[in-house]
Amino acid sequence: MLLVLLVSVLVVPRNANAQTTLGTVSMQGSAEVGVFPGSVPATNVAKYREYSDLAQQVIAPELHLLLGDKSDDRIFTDFRAYNLGQNNQMYNLHTGVYGLLDIQIQYLDMPHYLSDDVGSIAFSQNGGDFSLSSHPAPPTAGQPPGKNIGTWVNDVANPTAMSLLNGVANLNIRYTPDPHWTYTAQFNFQNPSGNDYSFGTMFGPSPGTYNISQVTQPVNYDIYNYGVGVEYAADWWTLGAKYDGSFFENQDSVLTWSNPNVWSELSPTGACTSSATYSPTGGTGPCTGRMQLYPDNQAHTFTVDGGATLPFNTRAMGSLSYGWWLQSESFIPYTANSALPSQRLPQSNLGGDVQPFFANATLVSNPIEPLELRGTYSYYDYNNEDPAITFKGIKSLNDVASTFTATAFPFSFSDQNIDLSASYRITPTLAARLVGRIDTEHNSGMMVLQQDTTSYGPVLDWTPSDWLEFQSSYQYANRDSPGYNNNRTSLVEQDAGSTELADLRRFDEATVHVNQFNLSGSLRPFHSSENPQLNSLSLSAAMNYDDYSYPSSVIGLQHSSDYTPSVGVTYQPSEDFNLFVNYSWQATDWNMAAMQRQSHAPSPIEPSCPASVPDSQTPQNCPSQVWTSYGRDQGSSVDVGIETSLPPLVVEGSQLLRNKSKLSIKYTYAVSTDLTHANGNAALTPATSFPNIGTQFQELIVQYEYPFKKNMTLDLGYYFNHFGENDFAWDNLKSWMGSASPNSTFVGATSWTPYTGNAGYIALKYRF
Repeated sequence: MLLVLLVSVLVVPRNANAQTTLGTVSMQGSAEVGVFPGSVPATNVAKYREYSDLAQQVIAPELHLLLGDKSDDRIFTDFRAYNLGQNNQMYNLHTGVYGLLDIQIQYLDMPHYLSDDVGSIAFSQNGGDFSLSSHPAPPTAGQPPGKNIGTWVNDVANPTAMSLLNGVANLNIRYTPDPHWTYTAQFNFQNPSGNDYSFGTMFGPSPGTYNISQVTQPVNYDIYNYGVGVEYAADWWTLGAKYDGSFFENQDSVLTWSNPNVWSELSPTGACTSSATYSPTGGTGPCTGRMQLYPDNQAHTFTVDGGATLPFNTRAMGSLSYGWWLQSESFIPYTANSALPSQRLPQSNLGGDVQPFFANATLVSNPIEPLELRGTYSYYDYNNEDPAITFKGIKSLNDVASTFTATAFPFSFSDQNIDLSASYRITPTLAARLVGRIDTEHNSGMMVLQQDTTSYGPVLDWTPSDWLEFQSSYQYANRDSPGYNNNRTSLVEQDAGSTELADLRRFDEATVHVNQFNLSGSLRPFHSSENPQLNSLSLSAAMNYDDYSYPSSVIGLQHSSDYTPSVGVTYQPSEDFNLFVNYSWQATDWNMAAMQRQSHAPSPIEPSCPASVPDSQTPQNCPSQVWTSYGRDQGSSVDVGIETSLPPLVVEGSQLLRNKSKLSIKYTYAVSTDLTHANGNAALTPATSFPNIGTQFQELIVQYEYPFKKNMTLDLGYYFNHFGENDFAWDNLKSWMGSASPNSTFVGATSWTPYTGNAGYIALKYRF
């Protein structure tokens, strides 16, 4: 492969500027081809190759070709290709006429390996259809609950991996026939495909007796985005208009899966007949389950923007946009169980129609040299014209003698904010800035119908000399949530009449006070030394602290804080040597309160608690049913890197390496620990602390480049990676979880398996 490439570029004449010529066409570029000396990298688990392709034997890391027209130096073509033929390949073509036409065409594949092939499912997959070729045998007398299911799934389950591959194509065209007019057009196509993380598909009532038949989520999308625009630029003003369109198509918009727990409904040939009676232990119920995935939809947006230069060194900019987001995917029936009565849907589809509006205006002014004033106003209106849909008197589909009524309300909101800042250079070495923001949000369906947030604070930049500088800032923010009501009529109707504890506060809607501090600086301690080995040493440090307090939250998150100190060292005594070392530490502390509400026998430790009426139980009258939890998420990382140019190598008078070479070494070590402790609830279930979880990550990348000839470079590389984890939530997953969920089956196993992997490569790069 490399030989063919070399012959093709060497047989044509070359000029003194290292260009290849073919008539009036000039050509230059480079090509790199190499191999992994080993058969395949030692480890191929998901985290090791998460966003890359390390399973190729022969690699082509880069191909670059630049073409020009000697008769018209405005014409150009620039082609670049990376990782040719691999799952993370990219091709980019940039061509046009300078100052007139610019065309960019790009294609790339983006892999994302989500898990190893250590999980297992008993299902056979065909798009969004998961079927079974066998079912569990009926339980035998005296057998523990679900043991027949566990025996079956462990016998028939097959390994499965979860991974995605997103193919992306881009086309961008810019045409400028004269200095005033510019026309643009763009097109983007994406095709994500594969299997995403698993999720529990459920049979039966919840809460109640149910079984989960977990499968992976099929992903097979076609996404089309395109747009056209025009802009006119005069001497002191500009005006533009643009249209953007987007279409989303889901090739597997309905998910169906077989129910393993139907051994009492199978014919001798294995055919299943659904039953109206659900019993995961008796082996009766629906033969299949069904749910709808992301629906097809489309969006259209029109935008007008412009700007103007005003007196007093002032610039004004603004934009307006309006759009239509449409979705009319047909609803699927309530159930796939043919033994249950057919119930009419209130309407055939959503008839979704959202009409977003956005307006933005910015003013920037420098009326005098040391002063800059900046103000921005923006308004966004998410106008949801979807109809409210009431599902009235629906008979239960889970063998429960009841009906329910629920209403799905459209959700609309608007958000407007004002950003203001004033910067003033007090002295040549000291600048101060005051920033502030006012944000108001209105909505039609949350716990708080209006939220007002204000934030403000100073920012200082001080550079007393060219070897010392400091930056600092403080921001205070307050979000007010008046009238918080989580049992608003629309919320209760939306949840089929269910209410929740009035003292509960969701952290993203509750009142919160925020304090943020940031301090950073850099120093060259030997700046006055004439020795370059010393004066190039640079030290840096930073400290960030965020504090969030929720004064109105009796139940829910009450406080959290983040600490992030970091230090760094950079040493570059010459252009041929660069060393850097960075260390950072991060911790998040939090505490919250929760409450267990259920009917129970009266307890002497809380005599005022309405034990038989859970909806009336509160933290005030049932204090012994409250849990309190606190935790810390902590991590640290070290990054070390060396980039150096090595001189020619002479050993005992023999010149082994005639030319300078380059060596790069980068090492990363990161570790994290998460802990959660809980206490309280003496009346019912005592709180339980979770086991600590943690991860460890190491990575070493070594690259050596030696130009053994004028246009040819030898590239050697080594890659080492280690990942370790201790996470009870993942480490204990199995396809059958025994007594924890005896009637259910799971994909099981972990998404990231601990591993140690390494790979080396050798490549040859040729420039022409």
